[in-house]
Amino acid sequence: MSVNFSPSLRLYQTLTLLAAAFMLLPLPVMQFVGEEGLMAIKSYEMFVRHDWLHPSILGYVWPHSPLWHWPVIIISKIIGWEHVDIAVRLVSVMATWLSALCAGLMGRWLFSRSHAYAGWLSALVYLTLGEVAFWYGWLGYVDATFGMFIFAAIAALWRAVADEHAGWFIASLLLISLAFMTKNITAYALFGAAGLVLIWRLQRWHLLKKPVFLITGLLALSVPVLWQHFIVPAGESTATTTINDVLRNYAGYGVMAFIGHWLSFPLVFLFRALPVSLFLAWLWLRRNQQFLTSDTITTLSLLLLISFLPFWISAGATPRYLVPLYGLVALLLTGLLLQLNPQRLRQAVMLMALIVVIKVPYSLGILPYIKDWMPERDVKAVAAEVIQLTDDAPLFTQNDVATGLAIAAYIDVWRQDRPPITWYTGNNPNAYIIAEVETPSLGRLVKMWPLRGDHVYLYRHTGKQSVTGAAQ
Repeated sequence: MSVNFSPSLRLYQTLTLLAAAFMLLPLPVMQFVGEEGLMAIKSYEMFVRHDWLHPSILGYVWPHSPLWHWPVIIISKIIGWEHVDIAVRLVSVMATWLSALCAGLMGRWLFSRSHAYAGWLSALVYLTLGEVAFWYGWLGYVDATFGMFIFAAIAALWRAVADEHAGWFIASLLLISLAFMTKNITAYALFGAAGLVLIWRLQRWHLLKKPVFLITGLLALSVPVLWQHFIVPAGESTATTTINDVLRNYAGYGVMAFIGHWLSFPLVFLFRALPVSLFLAWLWLRRNQQFLTSDTITTLSLLLLISFLPFWISAGATPRYLVPLYGLVALLLTGLLLQLNPQRLRQAVMLMALIVVIKVPYSLGILPYIKDWMPERDVKAVAAEVIQLTDDAPLFTQNDVATGLAIAAYIDVWRQDRPPITWYTGNNPNAYIIAEVETPSLGRLVKMWPLRGDHVYLYRHTGKQSVTGAAQ
């Protein structure tokens, strides 16, 4: 039976809903990936301490924003903390669904005059972007939620500036404040830059003089100040943490590192927006496809450029920083797709359908094989063996790399009758310690595991020597 890929409302709806549903496929299959163990620990420790405003890592309170952890806690309470690995990912998937909804609504608002089904096409483009479909759209990191709030805030701001509507402006301020409470203050920088572009493009400078826009805008900017004063622990600073993270992307790099980043980063961005981005680039370069500029296309391009620029000019920015931009990318790609003739548009839809189909073997076979099934990658097995070897003795850690955090996260939720694992400072002379590196001063080596390119050491400390350390 042949499938008709001619653009139609039914086809767009079917592919969009399948792409959304298939975002769930990796959730119950994968063990903790990367920083997911860290995110699980922070959520679980907040829950155990009954402190909903101050995340902690291995017993140390950190000045990180707490909002992302709240739905993780709610979901884990419903499905059980032993499934916290699913919970952290489900939050990202729901954020991805909301981002697709936002892309659909904005696509309909921007392009419905030229294409009746532009909203569904925009949502489909977003859900089939490589970075979204295969990685950050489902991964249990904060990025998908952070990106969702930023994208929705910029979309609402666009409506507010275009229609001179105070309600949309207040909604955008609320959304960007939620973005700040999800990750950090960089949300305001992206939001402010986007606002300047929109006011300039739409020539709405007079809005800056309207009391309702001016007063509510200043109130929104006061949120980080109030948060720092009333919520962040004394002596800590969310702004300082963010500034240090930013400076790490610039300091300590040579000239060639900067040049290499400047040349490669746009290509990385383009590649991770496959398949539509590469298809359109191929049409332009090899088939002499002409794309017309319009007010909307130009505005989207400038919004992307101003948001992309801070990460482009650095040397250490990683692709995960670009996650908040993919909603705008989807809208720009949709605007360009709608300029294609029916045959080319059909080819683009076929490519997006291929991504939807590939998501199934990728999620259920390829990714688990790479991450979990290959030798010396079974984190759960190591965590279970640590529990067996330590029995009821006190257990601490001096391992804060991804594998060590994943082990601690699994042990925490598997032994909920015990306090969460904390960082070992040497105050307990009779304990087991999970270590990142070989450390004879911790006591007798019980066992060593090669795990995911690292080594994990379990020591039995029974002496009186003092071992000090702090979580990094």
